[in-house]
Amino acid sequence: MIQINNLIKRYGHSLVLDDISFTLPSKGLICLLGASGSGKTTLLNLLAGFDSQYSGEITVWGTSISELDADELSAYRRDHIGFVFQNYHLLSGYTVLENILLPCELNPSDEEDYRKKAKELLNKLGLSQKTNAKIENLSGGQKQRVAIARALIRNPRIVLADEPTGALDRSNSNEMMALLKEISKDRLVIVITHDQKICGFADDVVHIENGKLRAKEIGTGTALTEPHKLSLNKAVNGSAFKRGLKNFNVHFTRYMAISLAISIGILAFMLSLSSENVMEKSISDFKEKNTAYNNGYIKNQGDNDGTVFQLLNSDKRIENVYYQYKISDVTLSVGDQTEALAEKCPMPKATESMSYGTMPKSGEHEIALSPSLARKFGNDIRDLLGKELVLDYGHKDYKLTISGIYNAGYDDFFVSSDIEQDFYKAVDGDKTYSISYDVKNFEDIVPVSRMLADHQIDSKTSAKEVKALQSTFNNLSRLFLILSILILAVGLFISTVLLIKLQNLRYREIGLLSALGFTKGAIGKMIVSENLLLSAMSSMINAVLVGCTYFIRTTFHFAIMITPLQILLSILSTGVVVILISIIASYKLIRTEPAVALRM
Repeated sequence: MIQINNLIKRYGHSLVLDDISFTLPSKGLICLLGASGSGKTTLLNLLAGFDSQYSGEITVWGTSISELDADELSAYRRDHIGFVFQNYHLLSGYTVLENILLPCELNPSDEEDYRKKAKELLNKLGLSQKTNAKIENLSGGQKQRVAIARALIRNPRIVLADEPTGALDRSNSNEMMALLKEISKDRLVIVITHDQKICGFADDVVHIENGKLRAKEIGTGTALTEPHKLSLNKAVNGSAFKRGLKNFNVHFTRYMAISLAISIGILAFMLSLSSENVMEKSISDFKEKNTAYNNGYIKNQGDNDGTVFQLLNSDKRIENVYYQYKISDVTLSVGDQTEALAEKCPMPKATESMSYGTMPKSGEHEIALSPSLARKFGNDIRDLLGKELVLDYGHKDYKLTISGIYNAGYDDFFVSSDIEQDFYKAVDGDKTYSISYDVKNFEDIVPVSRMLADHQIDSKTSAKEVKALQSTFNNLSRLFLILSILILAVGLFISTVLLIKLQNLRYREIGLLSALGFTKGAIGKMIVSENLLLSAMSSMINAVLVGCTYFIRTTFHFAIMITPLQILLSILSTGVVVILISIIASYKLIRTEPAVALRM
């Protein structure tokens, strides 16, 4: 039996139950009757152990539930309380049998016995043909019968029914109350209602008005004669992963949409980075093609003491420093065509732009020709690229490859710096004409030019052009980064909204599990299992999308560059992001009190 002594319950400054005391019998049908807001549901929540914030004492079969902790209250509900709700609180996507067996998952070792009992209950309730039907396909009356079967599956001592006929018509209401009346023959059934018409089924009626109870002496003839103690057995927890997997399958479509949103967002972010990779590759190709940009040229300024030369050699950003000289009697031959140059003066490479090909690279034995000189070897100067040219100077032949044509309005050429330095071995002692040097890194061209200017050294370089290019490169990099972040942010926002929306639909499910005896720890593990499954799905979808991207790139030759590290980070970050979003979305869900969750 249930004994309530001096029970007071407040919500803030509002007094809901005002120092009530009464005793409920061990069996029979008791109706708690009262207007909306009178405290009926509050009293039910206290009897169910949903709310422990009250003064006074509630004793059930000799055990004060007022002194039980959260896990003990879960065990109390699991083993001794059955619930029948106005809105049924059945899980959509589950079958009738699965809904009834939900409380039994806490004792999986007795699964077969519970299945047998569930089928017996369904047969007794006239639902034997609906065993494997989905809940959403049942009528209101059928759903309430399933709820009653679920409430009875573990043979509880007490059945708490909160407005069980509220969603039913009069015929179904009378039928439902007749069932509850039959059930009350060997257990206590407490029905909360505001409908006086169903009170005719009750053994006793308790009126709640202004926080007080008004009733006759309750249940003196229905108390059990033998002592019964309230046992609180430890649950044999079922597999949280199994429950999480089941829920994941039920909500698979929604989870798939969330996974796609996250995966597409991260893939779009990665493709934006790929665009930046393509841009960086273009920049790298530009640097490779325009090595002359790294070259500097200083016209002889009376560097008799070698001060400028020493300054250049001492700077670690600079390499390949050498003096340049005028040379004469140079002969160039391509096939049968031969041209002679009476004099060749060193000129700055960096100020020349390329029409075709590239400037000669050190160590490559290459030569670049001006257009006027190139036309002396063929009408279509582009055909000269890659051809062999023999340069005769100082009684020595140099076999060189024509690497490019540069824009100059006179007959001239540039050769690889190593070949040029070899020329000068035969002119030792002559007056120097200029100094040539190379800046090692493209990024140092502007700083080196600025350093020379600070020393009042006039160096012919491409510093202005390089500075403009670097500014453009940096602006593009920032643009791609901003676009990437915006795309990722949109994907994450959509995913977060979808996941929070899904979790908001599950408050009643979580409240139901709490009512059935699942502890917060068990519910938390279930949700973590679902989140891990969602994370794994999202990572796999991301991997598939990356694979499809590679296929499209290979098939249609799109300019997509994704490094292996970016692919790995994309897949891993997808999983991590899902976990973080899931934690945020689930935080409030897990911590919501059962009674509050059931009303949401």
